[in-house]
Amino acid sequence: MMQLESRIDAGHRSLPLPAPVHDAADGLDRTAEIGDLWRILWRRRASILWTVLILVAAALAYGLLTPALYTATAQILIDPRDRQVLTNDINPAMVAPDGGITQVESQARVLESTSVLLRAAGEAGLTQDPEFVEKGPAAQFLDDVRAAVGWPAPKAAPTEREERLLRNMRKRLAIKRADKVFVIDIVFTAKSAEKSARVANAIAGAYLTDQSEARAEASRRASASLTERLDAQRERVRQAENKAESYRAANDLVRSNGRLVTEQQLGEINVQLSAAQARSAESKARYDQIERARRNGASADAIAEATQSQVVGKLRAQYAELIERQADLRTQLGARHPTILAVSSQLEGVRGLIAAELTRLAQSARADYERALANERTLTANLNRLRNENDTTNQAGVKLRELEREVEASRGVYTAFLTRAREISERAGIDATNARIITRAIAPNEKSWPMPALFALFAGAAGLGLGTGLALVREYANPTILSRGQFQRLTGAPVIGTLPDGTRQRGRAARLSAARAREAAGGLALTRLLGIRSGSLGTATSVFVTSASTDGTARRRVSQLLASLAEARGMQVLMIEADMLGPEATPGLLDVLRGDEHLNTLLRSEPNSGVRLLGVGRPKRGLNVGTGERGRDARERFIDEIGRRFDLVIVDGGAVTENPQAASLMPLADGVLLVARTGATPQRAVVEAVEAAALAGHPVGAGLLVSEA
Repeated sequence: MMQLESRIDAGHRSLPLPAPVHDAADGLDRTAEIGDLWRILWRRRASILWTVLILVAAALAYGLLTPALYTATAQILIDPRDRQVLTNDINPAMVAPDGGITQVESQARVLESTSVLLRAAGEAGLTQDPEFVEKGPAAQFLDDVRAAVGWPAPKAAPTEREERLLRNMRKRLAIKRADKVFVIDIVFTAKSAEKSARVANAIAGAYLTDQSEARAEASRRASASLTERLDAQRERVRQAENKAESYRAANDLVRSNGRLVTEQQLGEINVQLSAAQARSAESKARYDQIERARRNGASADAIAEATQSQVVGKLRAQYAELIERQADLRTQLGARHPTILAVSSQLEGVRGLIAAELTRLAQSARADYERALANERTLTANLNRLRNENDTTNQAGVKLRELEREVEASRGVYTAFLTRAREISERAGIDATNARIITRAIAPNEKSWPMPALFALFAGAAGLGLGTGLALVREYANPTILSRGQFQRLTGAPVIGTLPDGTRQRGRAARLSAARAREAAGGLALTRLLGIRSGSLGTATSVFVTSASTDGTARRRVSQLLASLAEARGMQVLMIEADMLGPEATPGLLDVLRGDEHLNTLLRSEPNSGVRLLGVGRPKRGLNVGTGERGRDARERFIDEIGRRFDLVIVDGGAVTENPQAASLMPLADGVLLVARTGATPQRAVVEAVEAAALAGHPVGAGLLVSEA
């Protein structure tokens, strides 16, 4: 392996050569830095651009060839709280804990139901519209093909047309609801702007009608169910009443004003007995007062009955008059006068009459007392009798009251069923749905599909992404040389320089700038190459320049650049064109090494420079270079003459993997220089070139990169 020595300082320093390092199992280095990605994409920009153009063209073709579609939107407001028409409506008026959102979401699904869509299709005239009921072009074409080959399509089912209508309507229908609102958008798409608006409005109207009919039908079903139960409830009430009446008649339980007669009689006798007892007590007290006054000889004024009696009152008045007359007569006539005696006799008669009247009053009071006492005894006897009868009646009354409660309960259920059935029956004709159309759809002026500009935009973005992905995949599958460090890792040799290509620069100033940068980088690389000394060609420095098969142009330009730069420094330069795959071989190096030709006769000068050129020569079958006595003598003469006449020998060895004479020409050089292009030379070709040089016994000693920048 050659050594590179720097002549910048007087001393000579040997540069160590690292061993090849490969990350992948196939010897390739698939790692890339961020800056390398741009170089990859720029190098493969043509494929990325074609991918973008193809996708954009396809999107534009689709947008221009696809029939236009129009979208119209109608809006419905659904309030989860129904209008409260009746206080005990069969539809719940309560709102769910989530504020009715789930109820509104359920109604959004109802808008897509079969009943609503079929009703809307009938109103909008879609049942005979080929856009919705006929088969698509692909299915129709398939039926035509089957008919042509004698295998017709099976007969359509009766419901197939309806199913196709529903399927196509659901494809064109979108039900949307924003968060936290009760407004539902009905979005419908059709090939006609007027049709899209008509169908959207028809779906909204069909939904309202369906909801009204659904509630009316629910009311009718509930009313019918209650009506069916009325006959049974009526029969149950009749049976309960009959049972109660039969039991009442069997037990002689007569009611009046809602109470049993025995209970009423018992209450009345209790009242009468209390009154009789009060009268008896009162009569007894009056009689005792009269008798006590008579026994004590009390005046009639002490007896209340006497003061109230008219007879006693007249007698007392007469008595008072006689007392007054007696007193007057005594004053006039004296005590013994006959007139006074007559008056006294009249007074005794009046006193007797008053006593007799008091006796009569006493007898009357006694009679009243005895009569009241007798009435009390009678009432007491009747009360005892009724109490005995009531004890017997109470046992039957318990059962009767139970039967009457059953009658009342059955009658209450029957009445409730009858009332509810009538209410629900009337409710069927009342629409309590709290939903309404707040925005009717209008025919749109612009189509909603397709959108060529938007398609092209998305297709361009997708093509850019797809092209970038494909470029990176292609780079990963067949990686190229991306950086100087990567090239050095693959070859295991130092990179002596990076030459800008400059051939793609536009403008005279840009080309001149690139040429100066190229000469500067080439000069530095030449300086490093001149440090090679192994004595292969005497005192001359010799380099074998090789590359991958794809980099022939870059290799030849590098060889010419190094030769011209060395010649510009005043050096004698020989450039051997040893690429066997070049133009048809003429006498050259191989002929000199075999001794068939002399060096001076084969050398030629490059136009516009002093670089001498020597072709590779003509190979001969069975004759190896430098073998035999003649060949060894010719080789020694060639080396001696080259060492005396030239300072630098550059051997353009072509692709080491394809040049059959590369192995025989490498010993003439002090080292092997491998040329590659950044972002263009496949890593696999570099690895193969390194391996081929190593198998030839002359490993790559240095690398030189050609950058497209």
